[in-house]
Amino acid sequence: MSIQNNKKIEEILNSLDGVKRAAAPEFFYTRLKARMEKDLLPAPVRSRILRPAYAFAALVLVLVVNAAVILKNNSGDVVAASEGESIQSLAAEYNLNDVSSLYDLNEDK
Repeated sequence: MSIQNNKKIEEILNSLDGVKRAAAPEFFYTRLKARMEKDLLPAPVRSRILRPAYAFAALVLVLVVNAAVILKNNSGDVVAASEGESIQSLAAEYNLNDVSSLYDLNEDK
């Protein structure tokens, strides 16, 4: 049995005598290197904000909020009769009528 096993082993080993080294196709290593370097680069991150659906939804939201604010202000406030009255009411609201307070601040220095 050992002679048959030895013969079989020799036959298997002798079958490898005619084998040649495998050759790679031309530019194989260049293409392989380029593919490996491509995998090393991070994939570009696409922002959700820049997608058209989100941009359109944001635009509509801004327009709706602006329209709601304008409609609320028009219905709740009484429109001033003239431009002079609106300027006076604005000045009174921000305490701009009292000019002497500016002089009082400068005298302290």
